[in-house]
Amino acid sequence: MENKPISKLTYEEASKELELILENLRNDEVSIDQLEKVVTRAAALSKFCQDKLRNTEQKVQGIIEKLGL
Repeated sequence: MENKPISKLTYEEASKELELILENLRNDEVSIDQLEKVVTRAAALSKFCQDKLRNTEQKVQGIIEKLGL
């Protein structure tokens, strides 16, 4: 976890890492000492995924409009 800068991740990698973080949080596998760092990373991953989805949706919509579909 946390090896790659978020900007270098694919959507799938970011989503998978976010799921792993959430699972670790649910299972109390994150120490208090790591909690702030892990939650900060999770928030950044979530924003990255949301932005990626939004941008992809806009691009696809633009393509559809150009095709007149």
